[in-house]
Parts: sequence; C-alpha cells; structure tokens
Amino acid sequence: MQMSQLRYFAAIAQLENMSQAAELLHMSQSSLSKNLARLEAEVGMPLFERNGRKLKLNAAGTRLLEYSSMTLRELEYALADMRLLSTGTDARIKIGAAGAGARLTACVAAFHQEHPEAEFDISGGIEGLEHPDINDFDMLIYPAGSKYRKFNGFPLYEERYLLAVPGTHPLARCAALQVKALEGEQVVFLREGRSFVEYPFQICGALAQRFGGTCYADSRDLHRQMIASGVCVGFVPEDSAAFYRADRSLRLIPIPDHRFTRQMMVCFRREKHLSSLARTFRDFAMAYFGLSVSSERQ
Repeated sequence: MQMSQLRYFAAIAQLENMSQAAELLHMSQSSLSKNLARLEAEVGMPLFERNGRKLKLNAAGTRLLEYSSMTLRELEYALADMRLLSTGTDARIKIGAAGAGARLTACVAAFHQEHPEAEFDISGGIEGLEHPDINDFDMLIYPAGSKYRKFNGFPLYEERYLLAVPGTHPLARCAALQVKALEGEQVVFLREGRSFVEYPFQICGALAQRFGGTCYADSRDLHRQMIASGVCVGFVPEDSAAFYRADRSLRLIPIPDHRFTRQMMVCFRREKHLSSLARTFRDFAMAYFGLSVSSERQ
C-alpha cells in the first residue's frame, strides 16, 4: 500500500465524486480509478457504495479513512521534522484549545498577516484528553482548576454560556433563562472525545437538573443543526455565539446563573522548547490579549 493511494482515497472520500477528485489531484479519472481498484484489491473489499457518479464510504471505507488520516497526519509531521532538520527552522505552531474560538482565530489571523510563513496545527478538543500535557503544544487555552492546576497560566477571559433555542420555542420569549425552566426539555450537549461532555453538562449534573431527554453531538456544526431542527435546545459558549447567530432561526438566551461562567486561562511551552517562530507567536499573543510577560511560563 502506497502513501499516494491513501491520499487519492482520502480525496475521493471527501468529494464523493471520482471526476472531481481527479481534477483536484491533477490526474486523469482513469488513473485515479485504477489506483482505487488496486487499493480495494489490497484491502480485500470494496470501500465505497456506488450510486451512479456518487461514491459514499461503506463501513470498511469509513474504518480505513480513520486509519489513513492518522497515517497521513503522522507523515506530514515527519516531513515537517525533516524540513526542520535540514533548514534549522520550524514554521509549525501547535495550539490546544478548550473554546476560545473567535478570540483564538482572530489572534492567529492577525499573526499570519505579519508572518505568512507560519503553519498552524490547532486542536480544539483538549478537554477530551485524560492527561493534557503542555509539552504537546506551543500554546494551550484551558479552563481554570480541575486537571489543569499543574499549569502556570495567565487569566485570559471569562467564558459565559448562553442557551440556544429555535425561534419558535416557548423559551425564545425569555429575556434570561432560569435553569429550572429546562425541566422536561430535550437538551443536546457537545461531547469531546469518547467520554468528556462539555462544561454545562457537569453543572446540570451537580444541580440534579432533570431533562426530558439528553442527546450528544461531536461537532459544533452538528450541535447547531440539532437545535435548529427543533429536536433539542443546547448550551453555547459566548465565544462561539456568532456561529449560532448566523442561523436566523435560532435565539440565544443569557443565563444569569454564575455557575454557567468559568475562567479560561492560557499558558505556553517553556522557552527552551519553543522554536524561534513559536517564541515570536507567544510574545505576539501575549501583547494581543493584553497579558503580562513578567511571570514564569509552564
């Protein structure tokens, strides 16, 4: 099995169309079809369900895509390390984040304007990590307390949660939400990784809040779609509110209960472990967020 075959397979899986994938890959459709046929022969089973020109991953294809994505990602990291070894420069900046979507992307965009050579590797699901390690990231944005106490970080902002509901929902008329009003409601929560569920789920559990039913989504987009469909209501961090407000069928309601607000922190890898560009980004981010650089970083 060749790496090129995995790249071709990933492109077909993404576009679900052979001719479009061939155009993207700058190769003929017949050549791409032959490569896919060889891959399926090596795997020993078809990878797609075929319906005319449309190709949809079957169970085997879905499983192979998971493995091939990890393999291609590791290869990309390896090649980047080889570039670092040969040139002495590293353009990658690795960021782990729990939330901070709009703030983080605005900071990254501003830095990229000044340093277009920077390559960002951003992981948004760090709360799903059982043992987060700052040495895996150049910058880490995380909630205060809990398993992050070992980090020596800086207060970044207070993350306040809102409730998203369809505009036709009875709660849409509320100026502010009292959590007890959710009794009997179907609520969808964002799940990170296999077991961790977003912060409001923990608070509702501590409050012994009783819902009519509980659903889960593993992406922000699915979370929004489930709410917009009228199936559920759901909690939204204020920093992600613009993504939900873009759907005019939704209404976001403030939650005055202080327990639905948490302090977010930021920390950076130790100086000696940062590349030259990562140090530049650290100083830029500190200035961008108006933070002091006087204390030691973890």
